[in-house]
Amino acid sequence: MKTSVSPRNKRRSTGAFSFVEVLIGMVILQIALLSFFLINQSSSSQSMDAYYEFLAASLGSEVIEFTQGMGYEWADKFITKPDIFPLDTWHGVLEKPIFAATSYFRECDSFERMISMKKISTGGSGILVTVQVRVKSNNKVKSWLSRGHLAFSTIVMEKPAR
Repeated sequence: MKTSVSPRNKRRSTGAFSFVEVLIGMVILQIALLSFFLINQSSSSQSMDAYYEFLAASLGSEVIEFTQGMGYEWADKFITKPDIFPLDTWHGVLEKPIFAATSYFRECDSFERMISMKKISTGGSGILVTVQVRVKSNNKVKSWLSRGHLAFSTIVMEKPAR
């Protein structure tokens, strides 16, 4: 007995996709690519924000550490005659650098800071040092950094007499 396959039951086996299948595949591929690009953009934005916030924090901490390292006597004299950096005015980081301008990243030029020092006398003599760091106006960093202003403070105390 021979079995025969009728032409009606025979499927065309050419290996080609239909137009609808191709369109569905393209839509799925577009959604996957769009998701990838959105995640990549968000990741880049967050990493640049973290980078510039770290840079601003470093610029603020630099003054705090410098003042603490120099001590109370230096800070007390510096209040009356500031020579390294100006007090109570906004100035560009590379306009008035504490160290050599070549020791800073180029992006530091995008920031400006204001340093304030004032004497306090609660529980001993000390000097309150406040550093504020912000992004200069009309700058690309302004679009990346989510915080527009950072502030740091410390107190440099006089050594007690022995």
